[in-house]
Amino acid sequence: MNRILVNKEIYDRDITKKFVKEITKKILEELNLDKVEVSITLTDNDRIRELNKNWRNKDKETDVLSFPINEKPLRYRYTVLGDVIISIPFAKRQAEEIGYSYKEEILRLLIHGILHLLGYDHEKDEKEAEIMFSLQDRIFNKLKGEI
Repeated sequence: MNRILVNKEIYDRDITKKFVKEITKKILEELNLDKVEVSITLTDNDRIRELNKNWRNKDKETDVLSFPINEKPLRYRYTVLGDVIISIPFAKRQAEEIGYSYKEEILRLLIHGILHLLGYDHEKDEKEAEIMFSLQDRIFNKLKGEI
């Protein structure tokens, strides 16, 4: 059993909290994760730009940010993986550009963000990037038919 917290800072009737929880649950199952907690925040371009600037020194909008915690607080049932922040407007625009449906792009970004919470990195090492994107693609291809 996993704990999935969803915070919507922006209104969007297509991407509901229920959709995000259900698809995140499936992603965690694909990764064989149990007793973990993950927090998902859906926000706008201004907020994600602010976070990107403050935490990564990159003053620009982005699609997804991950903030790993990976701790199990004393007497707490779950290991807290961390936070995934997704810019809804960025994701919507990006979906159109790359030819995915809007929900497929949210799925892809959730997978990507969760993999970062688990320590996967595609920016430092080409071999590690191959491993991360291969796993991301495998999960995406398996789950996209379920959305």
